[in-house]
Amino acid sequence: MTSISPPLLDAGILPVVELLALCLDGHLFRVGDAFATVDTPDGPALRAQGFARSAPGWAVADRGSAAWIHGTRSVPPPVPQVCVPPNRRGGVRSPSVDTSHRALAAGDTMAFGGVIVTTPVRTAVDLLSTSPTFDEAEALEVRHLLALAAVTPAELDELLRASRRKGCGVARSRMPAVARATLPGLKAESPVSRR
Repeated sequence: MTSISPPLLDAGILPVVELLALCLDGHLFRVGDAFATVDTPDGPALRAQGFARSAPGWAVADRGSAAWIHGTRSVPPPVPQVCVPPNRRGGVRSPSVDTSHRALAAGDTMAFGGVIVTTPVRTAVDLLSTSPTFDEAEALEVRHLLALAAVTPAELDELLRASRRKGCGVARSRMPAVARATLPGLKAESPVSRR
């Protein structure tokens, strides 16, 4: 493959069978539903491009999609998880996206190549407050998101305590598991206070 190929390849360029064969041969790697050459730098901007191929242009990547874009999970959710901006609400129902209707403050989002994504801290709060189950893997993922934002579990717990946002009680109840989760190079934090 030459370096003049587009950053992401899909069935519009080569049949999926050939793309998968090139993956098996070590020439390509998966980026959501698309593929990139092995010399393409992997990172949030590339994963945001992958997300943009399967989500509406107005969508804000949140929850699992945002976690994947930030690099805290290896694969995106099967259906893009998006937050619907207030100006698009009403009648936005599609089986091709998992929508949420939550208010986003100015500091809750960031952009990668024009794709709007919730910040690592906002993504952590969303995962803490909306995940139907919360085990060690989810706690580790939230801890990784906090490390990306240079925020400790205790600092996030303080933010949650001060917030009136729906789901903060559930999120705070899960914070001790996040404090116990350890990333390579980080030590577990002392338990989060239960004030």
